[in-house]
Amino acid sequence: MSSSRRDFFKKVIGTGAVVAGLPACAPDIDPSPVLDVPAPGEDGIVSLVVPRYPDLSRAGGSVTLRFPGSSGQENLLVVHPTENTYAVLSATCTHVGCPMGFDGTEAVCPCHLSKFSITGAVTNAPATVPLKVYVATYNAGTQVLNIELKSGDTTFPSVVNGTLTLTFDQFPALRDVGGVASGRPTGYGKTVFIFKLEDGTYSAVDSICTHTGCEVKLEESINGLLCPCHASTFTKKGDVTQGPATLPLKTFTVAENASGVVVTIT
Repeated sequence: MSSSRRDFFKKVIGTGAVVAGLPACAPDIDPSPVLDVPAPGEDGIVSLVVPRYPDLSRAGGSVTLRFPGSSGQENLLVVHPTENTYAVLSATCTHVGCPMGFDGTEAVCPCHLSKFSITGAVTNAPATVPLKVYVATYNAGTQVLNIELKSGDTTFPSVVNGTLTLTFDQFPALRDVGGVASGRPTGYGKTVFIFKLEDGTYSAVDSICTHTGCEVKLEESINGLLCPCHASTFTKKGDVTQGPATLPLKTFTVAENASGVVVTIT
């Protein structure tokens, strides 16, 4: 067992995390080396000159990007499986939140050996929820990898000057009590839910669970939001109704006008 892997598990044990399920003959997989980078600008693009980072520049290599001082930006696992091929995923396992490593082909969790393809799909349990994948473009001529943190759905409105506008013509469900619209707006990069509540007012909440950062889903059976990773639940206003999460979801201000609703994205 390498010294970095030994130190990692000492830290896990020191936090009181459950490690009894660790395989006795686990392969020597370390969390990927951590690289501190500046917080992204308003455009949400992180640019890496790959040759500057030996752990990433070799085929089969990887790094974990960390953004000191950047509130709300999760760590990213950047992997280099083959020549001129790169992928960027969440660096946190969706099982119990351990930092991810890379075996040259797949993302691997050192804690319980969950595995994920470079598309984020689970290929080996105990994890059941995919990793989030980010848009990344590599220019072989300049050897620069651009990672887009704020890319969104092409079928959903974009954030413009800090606001997200949803017209009733585009989203007629928002006219009616109980209606909902959701999507990942370009300019924000994370899914947002907009609800028309029972009292006729609106709410807008972020999709990122405050427990380990998984993306919550709308769950009709509880009339609210459910985290598929660890079963935390939230109201349509973002309040916690069941742990392990203890903090509410991030919320946004919503204003209604004659043509639709405007969400202030901060």
